[in-house]
Amino acid sequence: MINNKLYQIRANYQGKRKTVNWLKRKKRNKEKRIEKYHDLIKFKQKPYVIKEAPIDFDFINNTNEVLKYFNDCGDLFNKKEKVEFDISKIKKLTPDAISLLVASVNSKKFIKGGLYKGGAPEDPKLKDLFIKSGFYDFVNSRKKLLNPLDKDHVILHKERDYKVRPRIAKNACLHSLKFLKNASSPKPFEELYEIMIEAMQNTNNHASLKNIEKTKWWMYVYNDKENKVSKFCFFDLGVGIFESLVYQNYIKNLFLELNLISNSAFVKDLLNGRIQSRVDIDNSIRGKGIPQIVNNAQLDCFKKFILISNEVKIDLKNKTHVSLDYKFGGTFFYWELKL
Repeated sequence: MINNKLYQIRANYQGKRKTVNWLKRKKRNKEKRIEKYHDLIKFKQKPYVIKEAPIDFDFINNTNEVLKYFNDCGDLFNKKEKVEFDISKIKKLTPDAISLLVASVNSKKFIKGGLYKGGAPEDPKLKDLFIKSGFYDFVNSRKKLLNPLDKDHVILHKERDYKVRPRIAKNACLHSLKFLKNASSPKPFEELYEIMIEAMQNTNNHASLKNIEKTKWWMYVYNDKENKVSKFCFFDLGVGIFESLVYQNYIKNLFLELNLISNSAFVKDLLNGRIQSRVDIDNSIRGKGIPQIVNNAQLDCFKKFILISNEVKIDLKNKTHVSLDYKFGGTFFYWELKL
């Protein structure tokens, strides 16, 4: 009985293989595979488009110029170009720019399946900073075997599960405070830890909308030996805070959609916790959010505290903001701790 069924299935299959539609479909699929193969060969033979980074490669203090650089590179990837990130001539390099670069080249949304390459700065001091940052641990390069991460002064973490990680937050705090152990003032572990946890929740909650794949968050902690300061970068490359917010005021929503007002108009509401995320899970897991971070940022030990999202850059220390010329599709927290 079973053999008869198998024979019938096989006979039906062989019959289909002889139909005109079957043969046409097989031919089309073969032609598509050949075309795809030739396109791949042509793409690999294309030269790289060299994009020189701004001389002042500092995302926090030279935000517009650095954003333009990444937007231009993103446009090239959209055009199926191969990109060479040329940072050889830069005269200034900061941890925030390094972390943004490594996250970008690891982002499928950014590189669109394209090819990229690059090298280290020519300046010896900047080259040492770049190599020891851990950058090469997240790209295909033999240099990571020759130049290991400076574990005493650097943490570079890529989160893979879109979750709040208390252990990682604790380790980052201890990593920084141990470095600053000679300071005479009390160690603000609790406030620093709260900032880390709230940043994790906010970047997770605002990383995407329902129909967009969630984006991993990144954390970079750099202990600056020369200036005795810990520099923190915590960010995602999702849609950004302002594009994931829902405003309770219908008129504000309408004006925003019609581009009659900008996201800058909502900074005060954001800092005071009067607007919430559009993401469904936000209401059930959020802590005190941005207002808690703003409150802790007022401590004297935080010498600088910046939030960049969409077209807005906010100084959380003095609650001022500026509109940017270029869009940053994500949420970037940066702060400096000096006791």
